[in-house]
Amino acid sequence: VYSMERSDTGDLVPIGKVSSGNIEIIEVTKNAFNNETDFPYSVDPDDHCESPLNSYTHIQPILEHLAPSKQAKALLSIYDPYYCNGLVKENLQALGFPNVYNEKEDAYVTWNVNDDSQPYPDYKVFITNPPYSGDHPERLIRHLTQDERSRGKPWCLLMPQYMHKKDYYKDAISKKSKGNGIQPFYLVPKKRYVYLPPKDFREKKESDVHKKSSPFVSMWYIWGGSREKTEELIRAYEKNGDGGCELARSTSALRDLRRKGKKK
Repeated sequence: VYSMERSDTGDLVPIGKVSSGNIEIIEVTKNAFNNETDFPYSVDPDDHCESPLNSYTHIQPILEHLAPSKQAKALLSIYDPYYCNGLVKENLQALGFPNVYNEKEDAYVTWNVNDDSQPYPDYKVFITNPPYSGDHPERLIRHLTQDERSRGKPWCLLMPQYMHKKDYYKDAISKKSKGNGIQPFYLVPKKRYVYLPPKDFREKKESDVHKKSSPFVSMWYIWGGSREKTEELIRAYEKNGDGGCELARSTSALRDLRRKGKKK
């Protein structure tokens, strides 16, 4: 038995059940559909947030290079495999990109070539802010660099700055065959992004800042699908970026930015 109200994730809220022909009313908590049992995968409340709108405006010049007209923007298919509460669709639609696949499903089932219960989506660009805990970032990088279905496609990953120092990341981008290896560039926001957990998802804290900010400084990791296409995206950002990010062409350039920041 369900009420006519919906949770923040869009689901009808259960208020009772039918037992032996009788309706039994159940207690409905405020967080009824805002906990890890609401998802077909494990969810860490401290690692379950939506990216803010301004983070997407920073990559807007890149997306508009991939889709230079209003019609092209409407048709540009975007895949974000990590579902939080669907805000990514609203944010990208606000920028003119309505064709976003972000569903409440287990990404690793979708990526499993031996499991066809969740078809792999057809997309042109991969954009996501993955969970930072556990092995999620490593599995993401492995998928993007080893899976034939994602190879050659552009991606924009919003991840902690420290991620580029991880061995699995360095191994993935160091496989340079005759100069054709993966070499992303990076957009480092000048102001730290504030992430948004679903309403009432986390326990109330004394400080509201804890509920919204990430303990890690994050940045965009961007790859165009090839060296040539990546260079095109760099030029697009340099020409049309709003100045909200510093651009680094390599991990060594990231180090130079950090040193520059310390001198200020």
